[in-house]
Amino acid sequence: MALFDRFKKNGDDAAKAAAEKVEDTVESISETVQEAASVAAEEATEAVEAAAPVEAPDPGTYRKVHISPGARGWGNGLDVKPEAGKDLIYSVTGGGIHPVAQRIADLTGGRAFDGFKSKADFHEIAVAVIDCGGTARIGVYPMKGVPTVDIHGASPAGPLMRFINEENFVSGVGVNDITVVDE
Repeated sequence: MALFDRFKKNGDDAAKAAAEKVEDTVESISETVQEAASVAAEEATEAVEAAAPVEAPDPGTYRKVHISPGARGWGNGLDVKPEAGKDLIYSVTGGGIHPVAQRIADLTGGRAFDGFKSKADFHEIAVAVIDCGGTARIGVYPMKGVPTVDIHGASPAGPLMRFINEENFVSGVGVNDITVVDE
């Protein structure tokens, strides 16, 4: 029986050591994720601040912008100009209004709108800004006739990809990929 007890004690010690190692690993991963999120937030803020300042249009008037695909993006680019009743720059990225959505709103005179906190009808949306890698949101807005800007460098994918085309979708977009179009 003493031999069995010795094996049991060694097994218990090994299990404790493994549990401690798992806890240390989880803590390390958690710290790394928090650091990465902090760096990403800082980079987004710096990009918005570095974007060329442009004076917003007068209230009630709208400007057209051209939204180009980013370096690893897809599409030819979109021209977007809000209009009365269809002036929402719909941010569906989680965490509030994404800097890309805010930049579009600032340049066009449209209204930045957090699509996670509240809902709007599709016919009120001038453009949807998403952060989808290629499953659901990537196709929902194109399917509903809403021009869609993806901050990720995704290409048409997922069950709704048949609705995505170069006239209604652009991806990999950053704040510096948005320019005012003189009319």
